[in-house]
Parts: sequence; C-alpha cells; structure tokens
Amino acid sequence: MLRFLQFFLFLNITVLYFSCHIDKTGQNWRTINANKANHLYGVHFFDKKHGWAVGSDNLILKTDDGGLTWVEISKPNALFSGPIKKVHFSTQNHGWIIGLRGKILYTTNGGKSWVKQNSNLQSGLLDLFFTSKSEGWIVGGHGKILHTNNGGRQWKQQTGPTADHLWSIHFVDNKNGWTVGKNGIILHTNDGGNTWRHQNSGTDQTLLACHFSGLQKGWIVGENGLILHTDDGGKNWSSKTHITRKTLRDVMFLDSQNGWAVGENGLILFTNNGGQNWQVEQIKVTENLLDIYVNKWISCIVGAHGTICIRS
Repeated sequence: MLRFLQFFLFLNITVLYFSCHIDKTGQNWRTINANKANHLYGVHFFDKKHGWAVGSDNLILKTDDGGLTWVEISKPNALFSGPIKKVHFSTQNHGWIIGLRGKILYTTNGGKSWVKQNSNLQSGLLDLFFTSKSEGWIVGGHGKILHTNNGGRQWKQQTGPTADHLWSIHFVDNKNGWTVGKNGIILHTNDGGNTWRHQNSGTDQTLLACHFSGLQKGWIVGENGLILHTDDGGKNWSSKTHITRKTLRDVMFLDSQNGWAVGENGLILFTNNGGQNWQVEQIKVTENLLDIYVNKWISCIVGAHGTICIRS
C-alpha cells in the first residue's frame, strides 16, 4: 500500500494555460517544454489531431493540433480530487478518466463537463481499456477488476484470483485480455473477464504495463528494466535482460514488430523486430516518462513535470 501511495505523492501546481516551445531531438521526437510543475500520468489520442493528457492536481490537458499545443480544460473539482491516473476517449467527445478512491468520471462533450460513474470501490484505479464505446475494463489496487458493457452506466466487479495491485490491462478483442501487477502477477481471460487465470511470469518483480499486438504476441515491462515477451498468448514468457536497469513504466506496439518502452530518466527504447533487439532513442529529456500512446498517425509520451514528447 505504501508503494501504491508513494507513486502519487508529487508536488502539484495549477496553471490555466501554457505556450509551448518545441525542440527536435533524436529519432524525430519533439520535446514540448511546457514549464509545468504538474506530473502527467496518462495520455490518449482519438485520431491524429485530438488528444488528452492527465495528471496530478486534477490536471486535464487537450490538444486539437496533434500535440503541438495543449490547453487545460475544465477541472472536475467537485467530483474528483487528487491525481488523475488514466484517460481514454472512444470518440472525439466521449471519454473517461480514473483515479484514487474508485473515481470514474465520464464526458460526452470532449471534457468540457464531467459526470460521475459509480465504481462502488474505494481502491485506487490504475488503468483502463476499452474495446468499443460500450465495452471496457478498469483495474486497480487490491486486485480489483471492473467491467462495463454499456459505456459505464453500470460497472460490475469481476472476480480475480489476487489481492495484489494491478497496474495495467490490455484486451485484443471483447474476450481476450491480460492484466499485470505486483509480485510478477499476470492474469489472462478468454471470456471477457468472467474468469481470470494466472500465467507464470517467472519473476516476483512488479509488472507495470502490458501490450498485445494480437492473440499470441505480447510484451510486459516493469521494475529494474524487466521486459517479458510471449509468442503463444502467455503460455510461456521469456525475459530480456541487461538492456537497462531503469524501471520501465509503459510499453506499446504499433504492430507486431514496431514498439516502444519508456521509463526512468527520459529512457525511450525502440524495437523494429518484435522485441528481439531494443535500442535507446536519444532525447534531451531527463524526467521520468510514465505513459506512451501510439497510433498510425502520431506517437506521444508524457511524464514527470509536464513532460510531453511527440512525433508524427
């Protein structure tokens, strides 16, 4: 529990608007110097122009120009206090944010206003994933897993075989998904979460993020530079070692070959052969990088002290 709380204990300073200066750095990444003291924990793009980033002190940022400029949008102060952990938009207007004490908020107007959705939980919510506008899952502290099939009008708790914190969740369709977390735990479902079963990670280190490019190929990252990979849907996981000792916070693949992992001290790793080999992408950032989003148009990374890195 202490580690879980420490993850969010950062200094928060609210600024209403900011202008951006962009520097071109290694591998075509552009760093936006936003002069923000707030930390950014999550980022999501709906298309090549419209994106959102969330972080400490209820911070919600929006871009309408592919990440070149960001503006703070309305804060849900009355409904949401503390850090916002993750964000997801299924359309340009319909989106969700999650955070501590079981908070789930929903917008139908691109974030101009928010309404509360009931989780019936007090645990911190750490990650969410939607396969459609109606079907989604959320995971969080003490092994909690939530599911909705009606866009969040109702969130029902699913029964998972662990009480450990779950840090990340990813589905490839409405049936097949994985969630990972503390003590090397990997859970898999092939029935939409009605049942979750353990997969053997071969480690007791904390696993912080997972991503699958299909039913068979998946990657997990975590503490001390841990990278796990499977080619058989998680029946077997192999580890990549000696790439880095820095903790990796997130991983995402554009397809089965091209993927990125991000972590401490501005570390960006890239692979173009499905994770057989990883190379460091040089970038003039030393802040911890906490989340990455990649689609066919744009890649965006967010992190500590308002760090935003983009390339398109």
